[in-house]
Amino acid sequence: MNLRSRKRICSWILLILCPLLLICGCGSGKDNSGSQFDAGSYSQSETATENDSMEAGEAEGTGAEEASGEDPGEKTEKTEETAAKSEPEINTEMLIYTCTLKIDTLDYETSVNTFRQMLHNAGGFVEKEKYSDGLSNQEYYIEDSEKTKSYKATVRVPQNQYETFLSGAGQLGDVRSKESNVENVNQEYSDLGTSLGIYEAKEKRYLKMLADITDDNHAISIEKELTELQIKIAQIKTRMKEIKTDVSYSTINLTIREVGKYEETPEKTDTFMQRLGATIKDTFKTFLLFMETLLFFIIRISPYAVIILLILLLVLFLQKRSKMKSSKKEDTTNIE
Repeated sequence: MNLRSRKRICSWILLILCPLLLICGCGSGKDNSGSQFDAGSYSQSETATENDSMEAGEAEGTGAEEASGEDPGEKTEKTEETAAKSEPEINTEMLIYTCTLKIDTLDYETSVNTFRQMLHNAGGFVEKEKYSDGLSNQEYYIEDSEKTKSYKATVRVPQNQYETFLSGAGQLGDVRSKESNVENVNQEYSDLGTSLGIYEAKEKRYLKMLADITDDNHAISIEKELTELQIKIAQIKTRMKEIKTDVSYSTINLTIREVGKYEETPEKTDTFMQRLGATIKDTFKTFLLFMETLLFFIIRISPYAVIILLILLLVLFLQKRSKMKSSKKEDTTNIE
């Protein structure tokens, strides 16, 4: 094949491929342009819709505020006031008051009698009391002047008389210490009431089930659960009753102690002659005490001294006799 033939074949191949390449290029261009247009139009339409809705909402809000004549600042203040009102408040009707008082007095009987009269006037009662004279462990009679009496009591007074009763405690004597405590049991009482309602509703269901049950074994199991449930209900009611009593009657732990009056004695300075006389007197007393002690000592050891003296005399006598015998033997030997 010559060169001219080869050129013709290449020309025909190019003529065939060019239309195909043009067709493919136009198709891809149309697809890309279509996708770009569709995406752009969708995003633009969506953005426009969102903007329109936001503008409409703002317009409606503005129109409503203008129509109502409210200021946005006033609306914020009202919202804060509503939130403050919605916060839970302390229920002052479920507070338990407790106080511990320690009082010293010079007139024990008067203070105790005054305390009992105050308790009677307040409408309270004694829950527990204890009396002590300070020498209860002694087993012999003690005069009243030597006793240090004390009175301890736990009393209950109505809550509305609690502050009045404490304010009058100063007339009982010298208030040495006072400790008050307030406990809020509103939450506990509310929880107990909720639990009680649930248990009582459950009790009614068990009673209804028990009336319809014909199987003995099933009935026994229901009765067992019902008994446990009724025990819980009784415990809750007891606790709620205790809380009501503690709330209605405040507790006061009182101690009244009898004390003596402190009297300061003035300092006394002795003169020289007084100190000299006191020294001579003390010396003479000391000498007499020494002589007395010595006399008692001699009396105590005299029996033992007599025995010791007799033993010594006996030993001396034996020694002397032994010497005499030995000297006689020596004289006899010299004569011989």
